Amino acid sequence: MKTAQFNTHGRHSIHLAFDETTLETLIREGKLHAADFNCLDRSSKKTVWNMLLSAAARKLKS
Repeated sequence: MKTAQFNTHGRHSIHLAFDETTLETLIREGKLHAADFNCLDRSSKKTVWNMLLSAAARKLKS
């Protein structure tokens, strides 16, 4: 039986796409942080920025 092999020697980027709701949930639950990823276009960056602001505002209110 073959087992999966992963590149454990070097660092490289993996390109993923998340549904907006899923990304917001991961950020809100603290499972994903802004420092963990980069936005690849201006529209995505603006959307993520608004998500981060909303998450921060919710934390301040609670």
